[in-house]
Amino acid sequence: MIQRWRQAHRRADDGSTAVELVLLAPVLLFMVFVIVQTALYMHARHVALAAAQQGARIARTTELTSPDGVAAARQGTVDYLQQLAGDVVTGQTVTISRTASTATVVVRVSAISILPGLHLVATERSSGPVENFVAATGSRP
Repeated sequence: MIQRWRQAHRRADDGSTAVELVLLAPVLLFMVFVIVQTALYMHARHVALAAAQQGARIARTTELTSPDGVAAARQGTVDYLQQLAGDVVTGQTVTISRTASTATVVVRVSAISILPGLHLVATERSSGPVENFVAATGSRP
């Protein structure tokens, strides 16, 4: 009697594993894609921050009063960004500003997207004091 009951219930469960797999597989794949997309976004933020810091180092030491100085700082930042990121980020925008005492670089990039319709933008800023070089005068004690 117990054996018949077990056999009857076992037959009712036939194929349930396949149905569960069909229902859960898309959810699991979506979760994997979200994790990979998050990693790509975090990497884009890290690359943007590193490029902004490099650009700030250049902007702090370069004379930015001329258009050539601004172009050199911007090109140095973009070159560093491309060296670090390659094809991981797109649509990079570099903004450089400098006051009498502070140089600031803002880098804005778009992370590549593996999820349709998702556009993630990372904006990072770095600033630092401008380096002033003063000619030495007189003799040393």
